[in-house]
Parts: sequence; structure tokens; C-alpha cells
Amino acid sequence: MVGSRTSQIAYPLLVLAMTGSPATAGLVGFVGTVPYILFQLPAGAVMDRVNRRRLMIACDIVRMVALGSIPLAAWLGRLTIVQITIVAFIEGAMFVFFRLGEVAAVRIVVPPEQHSAALAQNEGRLRAATLLGNPIGGFLFDAGRTVPFLADAVTYVASLVTLLLIRAPFEEARTDAPRRVLTEIQEGIRWLWGQHYILITNLAASATNGLIQIVILVVIVAERQRGASGTIIGLVLAGFGVGGVAGSLSGGWLAKRLRPNTVVLIALWVWATLTAAIGVVGNPILLTALLASLAFMGAVWNIANGTIYYRLIPDRLIARVSSVGSLTAFGALPLGALAGGLLVQWFGPVTAGVIAGAGMLLIALLTTAAPSVRRGPAMSAAAGS
Repeated sequence: MVGSRTSQIAYPLLVLAMTGSPATAGLVGFVGTVPYILFQLPAGAVMDRVNRRRLMIACDIVRMVALGSIPLAAWLGRLTIVQITIVAFIEGAMFVFFRLGEVAAVRIVVPPEQHSAALAQNEGRLRAATLLGNPIGGFLFDAGRTVPFLADAVTYVASLVTLLLIRAPFEEARTDAPRRVLTEIQEGIRWLWGQHYILITNLAASATNGLIQIVILVVIVAERQRGASGTIIGLVLAGFGVGGVAGSLSGGWLAKRLRPNTVVLIALWVWATLTAAIGVVGNPILLTALLASLAFMGAVWNIANGTIYYRLIPDRLIARVSSVGSLTAFGALPLGALAGGLLVQWFGPVTAGVIAGAGMLLIALLTTAAPSVRRGPAMSAAAGS
């Protein structure tokens, strides 16, 4: 994950250095995230019918070769924007498959009594990688334009080696004959549709993801208007990383002591209370604390609901059901970014922040009104059924 975050910031920097065009840099970023939407559902169906470990190893090999091709082409003097764009697309596609395999495999490899601890550790690693990856990527780019991509390729060697060292199976024994991919996708959607608690919390998470994109832009524009430097803005936004790490360290402990629906409702009302203040607060320290609080509850939410996923979703369906949630969650990100840009442009950062807060309040009200969320998940459901 540190490697991915390292190359993530290097893509636009490299494209800008080669072309000077922000539009081209944006296009490369867009192509790199398109697989998050295109491949979620088919990837879930595939991961529920194949040997997950082997396919995850294949994903690492493909990403390693693709990323390694960038410094090689640069050394040969043949690096083009087309190649960078193709590599970004390949890396995005392999990420989708690998991630769904990982989500499904953790449940099998880790004993049930340790699921919340494992989810908390993974959440912590992700948040820490996000916190560290960008500055590392910037530093490596200054050392050489394609060095971040070489470093990222090396991290996939490390991932590949650790996967090869895991001897436990990544899935239960398969007894059903494979069917058409579309049929298997529909089965995952039907299962989720019948589980109101998971369905509603998925939709709530997706909507809040979109609104958080508005919050990020509000912070950047508002701080710029107040005369803050880029360094100050970066430190303020680092509140997301700090709060996320703190939430991941606490999430396992909280998941064992609070019902998952309690975590969901607390998180939604904390977000609804704090979001509207983001565009108004002018003190950088207080603003950082607000962002850290939002991220803290996000990490706790992920751990609590991830544990419920493992308890309720059968192994034969878990990648497919997770893919539906991932599709809505990732699909909300570009929509939120687009909405944030329009709102800030039309109304200014303060009003845009208030609108985002109103959206959070609406989500909190609707989710709280849902009987399935107030009752919580039906824990008697058999995970293997």
C-alpha cells in the first residue's frame, strides 16, 4: 500500500513534467480509476469461483511488470503518455481483483475470534500507508522521475513473496459447478438486496464517501482563501491520516464492545455534527482535529462492519457481495469530487461545507429511521448457508 500511494502521487507529477498539461494529468488519473467501476462486479464473481491465492499472485506479477516497464522505457528513451496511461489502467484493474480476493481470504485464513483484530490491523496499515505514501512519493520523484514506479514495483515483489509463504487455503472447498458470470453476479446482488442492514449501511457509506470528497475540496479552497500555504494545507489534511490510524488502533477494541449498528449511528451523527463546521472553522489546529475526528469514525465503521460481513456472508458469495459495496463506494468518489467542484464554484467553500453537512444530516436521519439499522444485523444468520 505504501508503494501504491508512492506511485499515485507520481503519476500526475510525471505527466505534468512530460507535457505541462493538467488536463492530460487528469485524464491519466481518470483512466487509472475507471477499473474501480468497470471491474468490481465481474471481479467479485471471478474471485468466488477460482483459486484466490493464485489469482492474487498473478495480480502482483502483472502489476510488478507493468510498473517496472515505466523506468525501463524511460531508461531506453521511449516512455510515452500512452504507456503511462495503459500502466495506470492495468494497475487499477489488478487492484480491484486483488482487493476483493484479500477481503474474502482474510475471513478464511484468520480464525473467527480474531477477525476484528485482523481488520483493525489492515485498516491501520492502509491509513498509515496513506499518511506516509505521498511524502515518500514526492521525495522519490525529486530523486528521479520514474524512481517512485520502480519502488512500487519492488513492493509487489515483497507482496508476492509473502503470498507464496502463506500455506492456508484462501477459500472453502468449492462444490457447485461454475455458472455464467452474469448469473453469479446476479446471485450476489440478490443476496445483498435481501439483507436490509448490510444494504442500507452500504448505501450510507457510499453517500458519505461522496460527501467527504466535497469536504476535502472545501478545506483546500477555504484555507487558500485565508492565505494558508501549501505546507499548512498538507498538514491540515494529514488530520485524516492521523485520525484514521487512531481509529484503526481503537476499532478492534470498540468492535468487540459496541453493537455494529451502534457504531454506524454514532459515526453518522458525528459526521453530521462536524461536517458543516469544516468550511467555517479558520483555526488550522481545530480544523485538523475536526478532520481527524471524521477519519477516526470512518476507520471504526470499516472495522465494525467488516466483522459483520465475515459473520453473515457465506464464503461462496463474499467477494461478489463485497464487489457491489465497492462499486457504490468507489463510484461515489468521482461524483463527490465533481459535485464538490461545482458547489464550491457556485456558492463558495463556506456554503458548500454547509450543504455537505446538510447531506450528512439527511443520511443520518434516513439511516436512523431504518428499522433494520436500529435493530442491528440478525446475528443468527448462518455464515456458511
